[in-house]
Amino acid sequence: MKKKTLLLLFIANIILISMGWILAFYSYPRLPQRIPLWVNFFGQQVMMMKKSPLFFVYPIIQTLFCSGFWLVSRIGHYKPSREGQADLIYKKRMSFLSDLRKEFVYMVLIFFSLIFIHLQRGIIFLAYGKESGVDKVYFYTLFGIILILIPLYRLRAKLPFKK
Repeated sequence: MKKKTLLLLFIANIILISMGWILAFYSYPRLPQRIPLWVNFFGQQVMMMKKSPLFFVYPIIQTLFCSGFWLVSRIGHYKPSREGQADLIYKKRMSFLSDLRKEFVYMVLIFFSLIFIHLQRGIIFLAYGKESGVDKVYFYTLFGIILILIPLYRLRAKLPFKK
């Protein structure tokens, strides 16, 4: 697996986290004095509150979520070394699996970042009364893609390793 792929996925995550913060900082001063606390995802009543820094909870959670999973992806599962040629093949296989795990985490984090940005956008639009909240089709599609990625990467990990 190429390190360029991991770098590009990492950069994509940084860009999405940055976009979440930019969206928050750009829209906060322009919001009305009463904003929704949460999107009316299941048709419940919209809870309004006075505009406060609590609005920044979405980019904070997005950043913490992505940072936490990035740290988890860095943890290796390398076992004690074995002797001879088998050790070299084993190290290559473990390196491949480690890169594959990082790629999976970065891909999933891209979709989770899109979910957080979508929730934040939904709150902004609700504050202005432009939309009713979250676009459910888009929201469920993002979760569906994440669920599809899980067996895809498990299958890739089980494929024969090229030495």
